[in-house]
Amino acid sequence: MKFKTESIEDVLVIRLPADALDAANALEFKTDISALLETSKKVALDMNRVKFMDSSGVGAMLSCLRTLHTGNGELKLFNVKDQLVQLFKLVRLDRIIDIHESKKAALRAFQDQTGG
Repeated sequence: MKFKTESIEDVLVIRLPADALDAANALEFKTDISALLETSKKVALDMNRVKFMDSSGVGAMLSCLRTLHTGNGELKLFNVKDQLVQLFKLVRLDRIIDIHESKKAALRAFQDQTGG
């Protein structure tokens, strides 16, 4: 999976390139994103293109979160479609991963945590 990335201060912003995160591509997602997660403690995922996610996709998100937390890192999501927000609430993923409306809001949340 080819990710577009940008660094804004100490936050790595990763744009997910797929319309779905599901059983068909969750393993590829986890494999390809793992190297990126090792380069930054603060990661914001742009979910703008993602319209569908199944249990494999949720597992992939949890895997990202676990990888970052192991290194005392943080994960935030932004531009999440309404149907995915509802899914995250249903499985209570919204309680452990911060979801923001925009990239600006996600970046501000990282700054607010560090007092910057």
